[in-house]
Order: sequence, then structure tokens, then C-alpha cells
Amino acid sequence: MNTLCLPRNLQFLYEESLARLEAKALGCERWERDEDNPWQVRTHVNGNSTDMLRRAAYTATLDGELAVYGELIRPKYQGGVFNRTRSENQYLTHWFYPYRGKFHPQMVRALFNIVGVQPGHTVCEPYVGSGTGALEASLLGINCIAVDISPLCVLLTRVKTRSIEALAEIRERVQDLLARETLDPYDRSFTEHPNVVVADFLEIARLITLSDVSRRKRDGRSWLRKNLQGMLESVEAQAVALDRFRIHRGDVSATLGDARNLRAAGIAEATIDGIVTSPPYSIALDYVKNDEHALEALEVDTSALRGEMTGVRGRGAKAKLALYGEDMQQMFREVARVLRPGAKAAFVIGDATVDGREHTSTREMGDWAVRAGLEREREIPKIVFGLYSTMRDEKILVFRKPD
Repeated sequence: MNTLCLPRNLQFLYEESLARLEAKALGCERWERDEDNPWQVRTHVNGNSTDMLRRAAYTATLDGELAVYGELIRPKYQGGVFNRTRSENQYLTHWFYPYRGKFHPQMVRALFNIVGVQPGHTVCEPYVGSGTGALEASLLGINCIAVDISPLCVLLTRVKTRSIEALAEIRERVQDLLARETLDPYDRSFTEHPNVVVADFLEIARLITLSDVSRRKRDGRSWLRKNLQGMLESVEAQAVALDRFRIHRGDVSATLGDARNLRAAGIAEATIDGIVTSPPYSIALDYVKNDEHALEALEVDTSALRGEMTGVRGRGAKAKLALYGEDMQQMFREVARVLRPGAKAAFVIGDATVDGREHTSTREMGDWAVRAGLEREREIPKIVFGLYSTMRDEKILVFRKPD
């Protein structure tokens, strides 16, 4: 038997369920919790200790040896090298841009392991959002086709996952900009660069700063400098992590597209090895309004985007819920089409409170997935903190496409 220590940030019952399922998916047998130490488990790794230490999200140590993920998430104030923030969810480039409704990276990594995707496999993220799933897939050596209807989300995903490819040029450009006497986030000319990867990096630095100005009333000129320096440090830390832990990044293709029509994004039938995603929350979050300052800075037609975006389009709660249901059903049909036979998909889905009444959209969506041709495999309940007025409960639904 082996001794597995769970991360100290594991606090909720659903996380313990994910830890157990992840260990089983990575080849472990038995799961015996220590009666006196709730973070300690006795298990049998069956010769899979290397995979556990390199891939697992919910393993802090195994027989006293530190796991890679625990090293990645440790904040700087605790002696960490790869996380300059105080949050264990914001390591490497995860902290870029304050996107509401972000995926929890630890949960995402565990779900990739639970659905069984391996290095070299290809996953699809049909609602890529802030790019959390795409970055976690890449760090696991998994290729990811990331799709989103929002230009901001596509840009953000590219910057989080591809900046490492132009680190030297980014460093040179940032050092040049920081040497200037004045630097203004409202002057977009500083983002111009012949290398699109560098230009995208600078654009996100500008958008983060505009968010600081809009939401936190920060001084734009001084915070642009801080953001450029902080983003550079995070990409440099990513380079160190890849080298130190011998991580072979998976390729990420981030493209503008629609989860209701993945064929238009170039995804053919039965080509995807797994999906981990969280569809937009109907009513609970107005993604267009929340990021309006950034979308307008990118010169996006927000009215047109609102008319197309799932969970936002429509007038009034009843119409929005009806349209949301139509969109979800079409999304499930597309997921069933693109998955390979035997492949699995995990969805993090929440119930929404509309006009004072809770709508159990999770139950409906489970039925829609089955009608689309997927087999229900597992349902894990979890509680939402911070959105009580619009959402109280989430579920992690796992489905399998029949062979």
C-alpha cells in the first residue's frame, strides 16, 4: 500500500470524490481515508506512481514525494516559483485577465484524467471562456481545439497558451516599453508588433489594465507597467516549469466559432478523444456586459455578439431560458457527433434562479445529452459559492459515447 496526501486546499466533499475518481482513472486501487488525518489516504498505485506524480491534480505527495501540480500551484508567498499571486488557482498564466465564471484549473485537470485522455490525444473545448481548460490540456501534453464565440475569449486563450513560443521577443519588447517615460493603455499603438504572438500578449496586457481602471479605479499608466512586468514573469515561469518537469506541451488551436456548429470550426465527425467544458450559465452571468469594456476596446460589435451568445441572447427570462435550452440541445448533438466511439465528455453545469425560482437545468441537460446519443456515466453534485442570488447548485455530468 502507498500513502497519498491530498492537497491542503481540498475542502469540499465533491473534491474528495474527484480525487478518488482521478486516482482510480490513473490506475490506483483501494481508497482508505486515515481516521485521524483527513488529508491522508492509503491506496495501491499498481506501478503508476510516475503518472500520479506528473498528472494528478489532487495528489500533493505520494509516499513523501512532491507531485508536480503541488509545485505549480504553490503561491510565491509560500515559497512557490510558478505562482506570483496569492491564489492557488492563478498559477503560471492562469491569472491573465479577471474573467468572471472561470473554470477551476484543479478540477479541470482532474476531469481530463477522469475521462481518460492521454498525452497526444486531442480534446475539444466548445466554450473555452478564459482558456483554463486549454492551458491545462496543454500542460498535460494533450492537444486542444478551443472554440468560443467571443473574440476576447479566443485572444485570451491564445495568449495564455502560446506566449511561451515567443518569450525572447516578448521579453525584449516589454523591456523596451518599460524603459519609456510614458505608457498609456488608451494608446493602442504600443501593441503593434510584426509577431502576432507578441502583439496578442501586449493587447491582453492593455485589456487587463483597462479592467483595472474600470473595475478597481487604478491608475492606468502605472498599472500597465505592473501588468506587463507581471505577465512577462509568468511566461518566464512557464518556461522554467516546462523545463524542470520535462513537460511536452500539447498544441492549442484557439478559433472563433460556435459550439452549436463545430463543423464550421473544422471539427470532423468522430475525431475528438474527450471533452471537458462548462457551458455558459443562462441568466446567472451576463458575459457581454461583464467584459464590455474589453470587447469595446477590441472594437467588437457587442450588440451583434449579444444576439448570438448562448445564455445572453433573448429578451426576458422566459425567452432566454427557452433559447438557452435550444442551444444546449444543439451543443449536445455536436458533442455526440465529434466524439470518437468510447470517448467521454464532462460538463460542469449549474441550476439557475430566475424570477425567484430555481430552474433545474442540470436534470434537463442530462436528458438532452442522452437524447443526443450519449450514455450517462456519472453525476457529481457540488455547491456554488458567491452566486447565491442566481445559482446555488452545480453538477459535474460525465457521459460516454457508445462504441
